[in-house]
Amino acid sequence: MNFKTITYLTLLGMIWGSSFLFQRITVPVLGAPATAGLRTVLAALFLAGLLALLRRPLNWRQRWRDYVTMGFFSAGVPFLLFAYAAHYLPAGYSAVLNATVPLFAVLLGWLSGPRPSASKLIGVVVGMVGVATLVRFGVVELSWVTAAAFAGLLIASLMYAIGARMAKDRFAGADPLAMACGSLFGALLPQAPFALYGAPAIMPTTGVALALLALGVVCTGLAYHLFYGLVRDAGSERATTVTFIVPVFAQIWGAMFLGEAITWASAVGCALVLFAVALIFEKVPGLMPRKTVTPALCESRVA
Repeated sequence: MNFKTITYLTLLGMIWGSSFLFQRITVPVLGAPATAGLRTVLAALFLAGLLALLRRPLNWRQRWRDYVTMGFFSAGVPFLLFAYAAHYLPAGYSAVLNATVPLFAVLLGWLSGPRPSASKLIGVVVGMVGVATLVRFGVVELSWVTAAAFAGLLIASLMYAIGARMAKDRFAGADPLAMACGSLFGALLPQAPFALYGAPAIMPTTGVALALLALGVVCTGLAYHLFYGLVRDAGSERATTVTFIVPVFAQIWGAMFLGEAITWASAVGCALVLFAVALIFEKVPGLMPRKTVTPALCESRVA
């Protein structure tokens, strides 16, 4: 795990941790469909501007099918589901369920390849325990509405994992900026009908507009550019471990801006989360994969 990977993980954790705060502000005023749609539009336009400024090609004509498909899984539907859940579930629930993305990523890798290492499997379990310890649960009355929100978050997490794997398989070596921009434009297709139907009837206040701008440009546009760079360099399984780090920063931002106390449970949860990242990166002594020695190498050593 090099310095660049650590930096990307930390920045993404900080940025996506703040997205829960911004959605608390925007969703009650704008509604879930408008929040998801406007968030995506702002992010796509921001990245398109960067591409034009840097004179990098998007290659939409050649790759529009891949962009639309990846956008469907990585942003189009998940943004709608997370915005919907924000109406009925506390942010802590969303953070915990969002942390199931690495679990799905490891399981998807298992379906299409060799069995994951013991370190990765243990890391997924430890990460879930850490996130559950970190986030203080509120009391939610179980109903068909809250059950639908729970199911929606799990589906969104599975789709995030599929999108990350798709980015690694279909865009190997591609420009992360073009990947992020193209997929966000592709994500607008499934969002457009819902956003138009659920358009807000009133103009948002300055505070809501600024929260939406931060959610779209920083928490989506910039964050997806960083994330796809991480997928390219570290792989989809390791890149999705950022969802373990997000609740850590969500707790920090909550303490700073909402006055939420950081307790001993928060400290223990943070330690478990960081340990889980090390496990999935296979950097824990005793659980590191053994290096195999080829027969040819053995013969050369004997000779």
